[in-house]
Amino acid sequence: MSLWDRITRRRETHDEPAQADAVEHEAPEPVESAELGRLRLVGQAGGPGVDEALVLFRTLRATPEEARAIDALGALKSRGLDESLVVAAAAALVDRGEPERALAIVDSPSAPCVSLEARMLAADLREGRGDVAEALALVERVMVRDLDYPGARERHRRWRVQLGLDATSGAHGDASASTIVSRDADAPFLLLREVARGGAGAVYEAEDRELGRRVALKVYHHADRDRAQLLHEARVAAALVGPGIVRVLDVDPDHGWLALEWAARGSLRQRLRSDDLRDVAVIGRWAAPLAAALARVHTHGWVHHDVKPANVLFTADERPLLADFGTARRIGDPSPPGSLGYVSPERLAGRASDPRDDVFGFGRVLEDALDALGEAPDDAAWRALAVACTGPDATRPADGRALITRLRVEAPGNPAA
Repeated sequence: MSLWDRITRRRETHDEPAQADAVEHEAPEPVESAELGRLRLVGQAGGPGVDEALVLFRTLRATPEEARAIDALGALKSRGLDESLVVAAAAALVDRGEPERALAIVDSPSAPCVSLEARMLAADLREGRGDVAEALALVERVMVRDLDYPGARERHRRWRVQLGLDATSGAHGDASASTIVSRDADAPFLLLREVARGGAGAVYEAEDRELGRRVALKVYHHADRDRAQLLHEARVAAALVGPGIVRVLDVDPDHGWLALEWAARGSLRQRLRSDDLRDVAVIGRWAAPLAAALARVHTHGWVHHDVKPANVLFTADERPLLADFGTARRIGDPSPPGSLGYVSPERLAGRASDPRDDVFGFGRVLEDALDALGEAPDDAAWRALAVACTGPDATRPADGRALITRLRVEAPGNPAA
């Protein structure tokens, strides 16, 4: 045997025990506990229900498997995981000092959670990272559904102060209860009933004495003080006259009222509360014309600034009308205060009037309709559109025309689109 053969054989013989030791001392794969294996079955046939899953998760949080349990719930979110479990996973991440991961779970741009608990957690996480305007927008969306949700009012006041806003503006203040229109024989209208009341004025169903037609009579609470706003509302609506825009029939700035086209079928807000229009197939019949009305507003250089269910009205033949142009502003003008829950984070942060703020309001209106509807097998396209409209400003449709294009893409089979 040559010297080279003896050397290489000795080296191979010497290496064999070391290689064997390396194999012998490789870390074994950790054995998964029965609790973690059971937790992974959430959402599957025979898997644990929500209550059992929460118990399993709390048990696993006290073990070295906590991180794997969090990952398991995060991976299951795409299956439509109950949001109480999503919130539990996010809260655990906060406790572990990982707020960004927690935020990604409860408020991801593509699939944000919608439960009140999840939105409150997302609001706190947004505020913690310095996104106070987005936090305020989230807590307002909570207050729209439950004005007295624990902690919501306090956060609303505190964050508005942080943003330099009036702490009470935009909240549900007490509208004047003293607005009265004369029923005397010489009054131009016969009042039939009050149909709505807000911060600016009250709206009555009334009859025009001279022409015998039904009208919506809006009477401002403070005629002298609000004369300029009343004229502004009437003039903007008149300038935008056309499909989808409520018509102004008459106006009297001295006495503080304007007569509007009567919407016999009421507002979207009323109809959603009464189980009417809670049908996915019906959504397109009002959503598409509403988008077209916003396109008309934006094309003429205006931002409506108060897109909400109470301002979407329906005529006797089911045509939707966009109403209340009292807070409309020219694109680029300073933005006015808005209605609780329907103001975009960018506007809350002080952005000048921008059509994307109306698109945000449209998305919130769509959300309200979908929330009233509940889970439905054919609502995915509408939910995706709502997420796009209320999501990051950079990816939101730029105006009403872009919204119509997006609607055609999301609902190509909808004849109204």
